[in-house]
Amino acid sequence: MRRHVLTPRSLLAALALVLAAPACLEVPAPPAKDALKVVDVKASEGVVLETACTPTGIETCFDARDDNCNGVIDEGCGLHTGILQFVIAWEAAEADVDLNVYDVGGELARVGEPTSTGLVKDRDCPQSENECQGQNVENVYLAEGDPKRGRYRVVIRLDKLNGAAAPVRVRLGARVGQRPFSMVVELAPGAGTEEKSFEFTL
Repeated sequence: MRRHVLTPRSLLAALALVLAAPACLEVPAPPAKDALKVVDVKASEGVVLETACTPTGIETCFDARDDNCNGVIDEGCGLHTGILQFVIAWEAAEADVDLNVYDVGGELARVGEPTSTGLVKDRDCPQSENECQGQNVENVYLAEGDPKRGRYRVVIRLDKLNGAAAPVRVRLGARVGQRPFSMVVELAPGAGTEEKSFEFTL
């Protein structure tokens, strides 16, 4: 039986093969950073815009929050979602509050009618046909394509109290890419108190 003797040269060749082996392994690339950079954010006076997300467990419907911090607001609740999404929710069932989102061209998102940039509103609450069933939520989302770069404006406006007590507390949840934003506003009839807004540039 012939024995193989390791010479210094064969030992060096074997060592070179071992050292070269890791170079052939595929190393996954680091995850891409959120391509939607939000700059120049402005909110109404006295309004605090939160950017942090604190997981509270399972997703709770109709609260305009990303409760499980996965970047989707009110997921599984029958609302449409997109890489841009804006949701308001309020408990005063009688109050009529409007979510008005203006795209980079100043076009207002309407129910069932996408703007030229793809923003669409999927519901308007409360409704006389009781389609909202007391779950007052309004939702605007990017239906398709990539969001256009430019300035967006979001306005939360008290249209009518309809017997509800003022002020009406409203939460706004916004998703820009995978980044959630949130703010709480209190609305009451009168100039300076009936609407609050925030703006940002992509």
